[in-house]
Amino acid sequence: MTTVARSSRYRRQSDTGLSRMEIMEGAALCFEAHGYSATSIDEVAARIGSTKGRVYHHYASKAELFLDVYRTGMTMIFEAIEPYLEAELPAVDRLRSVLKAHVLCVIRTKPFQNVVSQGVDMLRHGTMPAKEHAELAHLARLRDAYSDHFLTVLEQARAEGAIDYRNIKIALNSVFMCINGPIVWFTPRDNQSLEDIDLLAEECVLYAIRLLGVTDERPARTHPRPTHEGATA
Repeated sequence: MTTVARSSRYRRQSDTGLSRMEIMEGAALCFEAHGYSATSIDEVAARIGSTKGRVYHHYASKAELFLDVYRTGMTMIFEAIEPYLEAELPAVDRLRSVLKAHVLCVIRTKPFQNVVSQGVDMLRHGTMPAKEHAELAHLARLRDAYSDHFLTVLEQARAEGAIDYRNIKIALNSVFMCINGPIVWFTPRDNQSLEDIDLLAEECVLYAIRLLGVTDERPARTHPRPTHEGATA
């Protein structure tokens, strides 16, 4: 198992504040709704009620904006699971907590996670110019490092006898199908409470751990943020 990345590897090199995040939030919604090819800078500007000049002040191109949204999506989801990676818990409970943190982040930051998913497909199909393609490949390596955290917890839970599988990569991919599902099918409702979202996340985790041979029906638990060097605020 290779050494996995810490959160600093996922962060942007610079951040000019809220205006940049507002642009990314608008862009993420546009990319989610229409895909990369059908989204224009004009559409992003219209989404945030601004001019395209403001967007171009921060981003030289649509590709650069897309890549920053991708990178930010990775930051969000890594920071969601990081506090639980080294929690002093049985490995299966740590697994539950990490899975649930992932699902909740997917739901709360769905447009950004949709862009991450799009980026994976774009790398596979080579739909960006060489310079941007190289950055996509770099981001894909960070995504692989993110997956390594899950591999580690799976191995620990198996060593403790809490789960079982024959092929860890198949097990991991099956688990990710469950916990990434909301990217495809989740649509927020106006009357949806935080409790509703929490129960939805627990259901996703329940199906994921059943694939690993855990048959009890305890809810996925979240725990107080452990104190360790890598934790983020």
